[in-house]
Amino acid sequence: MHDMCKIWVVLALVMSGTVHAEAADTRVCIEDFSEQADYFPEKAVVEAASNFSVEYHGYYKLVTVPRPYSGGRAETYLLVQCGAPVPDLDISIAATITIPIQSVFVGSTTQNPSLEALGRLAAITGVAHKDYISLPSVVERVASMDVVEFEPNGVLDAEKVVASWPDAFMSAGSSSAELATIRNIGIPVIHHADYQENTPLGRAEWVKFTSTFFNDEEKANGIYQEIARDYLEASSLVSSLPEEARPKVLSGAAYEGIFFAAGGESFVANAIRDAGGRYIFSDNTSTGSFQIHDLERLIVSALEADFWIHASNSYSRLSDIEADDPRLAQLPAALSGQVWMPDALKGENGGIQFYELGTLRPDLVLRDLISIFHPELESGHQRVFYRSILSDDAE
Repeated sequence: MHDMCKIWVVLALVMSGTVHAEAADTRVCIEDFSEQADYFPEKAVVEAASNFSVEYHGYYKLVTVPRPYSGGRAETYLLVQCGAPVPDLDISIAATITIPIQSVFVGSTTQNPSLEALGRLAAITGVAHKDYISLPSVVERVASMDVVEFEPNGVLDAEKVVASWPDAFMSAGSSSAELATIRNIGIPVIHHADYQENTPLGRAEWVKFTSTFFNDEEKANGIYQEIARDYLEASSLVSSLPEEARPKVLSGAAYEGIFFAAGGESFVANAIRDAGGRYIFSDNTSTGSFQIHDLERLIVSALEADFWIHASNSYSRLSDIEADDPRLAQLPAALSGQVWMPDALKGENGGIQFYELGTLRPDLVLRDLISIFHPELESGHQRVFYRSILSDDAE
C-alpha cells in the first residue's frame, strides 16, 4: 500500500477512535469569554534571541519564526487560549494551536531541557530517537510505553505521528516531505529553530518560545534570567583580559578527510570569545559550520592554536589522533595535550548531554571553557561537559 494511502487509513482509524484514545483534557479553559480581557498576564520578553518573537492579543498569541529552517520563509503560529474563539486574521498562519497544549512530539534533543525546566516532561508523547537522549529524567519519561519513537532509523515515520495525533509536532528545523504530510493532515508542525541563533544566550532563550505553548512564560522568564545572569557573571571574569592573554582556539573535527569547523559568527565562536579566547577562524562569516577540504590549509591555520575544542568524540587518547591523521597529531594543541571533547556526560544509551542540556545552559558551557583557557580564573569549577584527551590517555 502506498505510504500516503496508509496514512489516510490510519487517519480514518484515529478519527473513529480505533487507534488513538485521546487523553483526558485537563486544561482550564475560558468559560465566560470576554474579548476585552487579557488572558495572558505573564508575557515572554525576548532579549537575546533573534529568530522568534511573540505578540500578545488578549486571548491569542502570534509566535513568529523568521528562519524556520535553512532557506525557509518566515512562519507565524496562532496560539489560541482554550475556550476562546479562533480570530479571523488577515495574515498567513502556518498553524493554529489551542493552548495550553498537553502533548508534543519533539524532533530534537535540544527541546528536552526546556520541557524539563518548565515541568512539562509529561507532555512528551513522541521523540525522534530515544538513544540520543541523555538527561536521566527525560530517559525515564521516554521509557514509558506511551512515548512513541518516530524516527529511530533517521527517517520520520509519519504514520506513527498521525496515529498518536499530538497537539503539536516540534520539528528540529527541516522541510521534509514527511513534515508536509503531517501538516497537511492537520497536525500543527512547529519549527523549533534554536539552531539558527548564533549566540549562546540566544539559543538558551528558546525556553521562552517553548513556554508560550503551555502559558509558562513567567517560569521561563525566571529560568532565562538566572542563566543569563550566571553567563554574564562568568564572562566578566575574562572581559578585561588584554589581547595577548587570550589564547588562540581551534574548534571542529575531521571526518573522511574533511574538517568541519565552527563558523566565525557561530554560537561556538561567540562562546570562545566570551570565554576569553581568540577563535582562529574569526574572519569567517558563517553562522553555522564550514568545511575545509584541504587539510594542509587547516594545518597552516591551526599552527598558532593553543587549544583544540570540539575534537572528534571518537578520540580517547592522543594515539587516536595519530591513527586518524598524523598531520593532526602534529598540531601544537595536540602535542601539548590541549585537545577537548564535549562528551564528558553521557546518557545510558550513549547520548551526549552537551548536545541536549548545553543549549539551555550556556552558562555551564562558558564556565567549562574559561576553566580550560584560563584555569587560574575558574580554579574551583568542576567541568560539566568537556573531557580532556589526557584524562583517558594511558600513555
